[in-house]
Amino acid sequence: MSLQSPVFNQITLQKELRRLIEFKLLTPVFQPIVAVENPRIIGYEALIRGPSDSPLHKPDALFAIARESRLLALLEFACREVSCERFAALNLPGKLFLNMSPISFTDSQYRDGVTREILQRVGLSAERLVFELTESQPLDELDLLRVASDHFQRQGFAVALDDLGAGYAGLRVWSELCPDYVKIDRHFISGIDKDPVKREFVRAMLDIAHRMGHKAIAEGIETAAEFSTLVTMGVEYAQGYFIAHPQALPPTEVPDAVTGGQGNSVRRYQDHFTHTVDEIVVDSAFVSPNTNAETVVKMFRADVRLACVPVVDGDTPLGMISRAEILNVFSQRFAHELHAQKPIREFISPSSIIVDINTDLKVVGQLISEDPQQNLSVDFIVCDNERYRGVGKVRDLLRSITEEKLRIARHSNPLTQLPGNVPLYECIDHLLLHRKEFVVAYCDINHFKPFNDAFGYSAGDDAILSLSQILCSSVDMQKDFVGHVGGDDFILVLRSADWEQRCEHILQRFAEASRKLLPPESTEYWSVDRQGQRQKFGALTLAIGCVTPDVEFCTTHHQVSQLLAEAKHSAKSQGGNHLFQSRRRKPQVTKAEELPIE
Repeated sequence: MSLQSPVFNQITLQKELRRLIEFKLLTPVFQPIVAVENPRIIGYEALIRGPSDSPLHKPDALFAIARESRLLALLEFACREVSCERFAALNLPGKLFLNMSPISFTDSQYRDGVTREILQRVGLSAERLVFELTESQPLDELDLLRVASDHFQRQGFAVALDDLGAGYAGLRVWSELCPDYVKIDRHFISGIDKDPVKREFVRAMLDIAHRMGHKAIAEGIETAAEFSTLVTMGVEYAQGYFIAHPQALPPTEVPDAVTGGQGNSVRRYQDHFTHTVDEIVVDSAFVSPNTNAETVVKMFRADVRLACVPVVDGDTPLGMISRAEILNVFSQRFAHELHAQKPIREFISPSSIIVDINTDLKVVGQLISEDPQQNLSVDFIVCDNERYRGVGKVRDLLRSITEEKLRIARHSNPLTQLPGNVPLYECIDHLLLHRKEFVVAYCDINHFKPFNDAFGYSAGDDAILSLSQILCSSVDMQKDFVGHVGGDDFILVLRSADWEQRCEHILQRFAEASRKLLPPESTEYWSVDRQGQRQKFGALTLAIGCVTPDVEFCTTHHQVSQLLAEAKHSAKSQGGNHLFQSRRRKPQVTKAEELPIE
């Protein structure tokens, strides 16, 4: 029944709202937010529904009446309470993202300290809450946004700026609030795979977020094509119906949309030589859990360089003692009398991180950087088969990750962000060294130059990006490698058993995508070929030349390159969308190579 019905006048709706608040007749549903690289759930956004038989079932109606009735603060407190209770009861991983309207600060019912009371009762720490502030109000409420942001961050909560780009202030609000997270509005996400203007806006937002140290979340992702495009562009966090709908019982494992099928594209850069914690672990003195606190305080005061001390019970690491945290406790009046003889286990930092020695350094970096409240002066504990092994210094971790990112950046294509020649050579040489069978496929767009000349560089870039997305989403990035070696040339290193079907699937998808690259209702266009002759061309086609190198004979990527050049030439000579499989597995040996070298 419509809210405009005379049955539901304003007074009736206000009474209904008060009833829902008083009896907590509000149901939270949770939508996961996932990290794209090394896929995992980092948290959930809580959304509220009224009873199904209530005129205030939908959230838009619910909050509209609350604003008109000046009951917004009471409603948000009730939503916050039921969301926290249910989140804790379900034991969901990661952080809880809660929506909050800054205008509720002006509500006469607003009361400070409510959230702390709720968290204490349900057993959640402040570090696990993120308040999403919307910029959907006019500019004169910028002060309210600032007050709300400062209020929550002072209490240890993280803050997210919701619907970035959809409101009144945009970049101004972002620059003045400096939130921990920014959520890119779904307007820029919807149809981004088909809209180059939206891609440019999102690239700019991602670049600003990266430079400012803020985490950008793309929300409202509804299709595989949108997800694949965003992954290629470098989005690190994602949310939307494509990943999972809001549910009362949400998934606790990363959905298949991210980990399988299209989700195989989550790694924009496949690094076959991962760097692990083993490379930076160092020995460190530790204390037993029953050591009294005064002893550890003396250790810190005797050595100003000591930032933290591990607590180890036998061989089992329990956590880390932070210099700043424990000295802050002992700086209080009567602290020595109250705490000196307590066991040190009572002072273990809640931000302690324990990782296995074989963990990828990038994964550890994400664990540390994803929490805005993480104390970067506290190192992390390293264990080997759950036994204490040593500590990892955060400064060593950051240096290693930075060096690796610089290496990747040097050898990545600036348009597609895919690895170039050097990583490709390393990958092939690595497989040859270990005698691992693989197939190499050279993918080259036919008549790309005439297309580029006819429609311009922007259209050419769209064609290249389209192919890169098709390639990344068609291979198994846990096994296979996608390289962009320049222009419209891509090389796949395939170890999937069904590599041939994958290549055929790539040809089919590119044939469909290339037709959409032409102007509406056009199937042909005039341009100049490489010989300078003007002629008609149809939709772009793709040639794929494949070889299976003999790993017992080939020893370097140079030999594989020779085989691949022949396969590419044969594939292109066939014309159209064509897959050519070379029977040659060994490169031709020259006379000079046959002669023994004295």
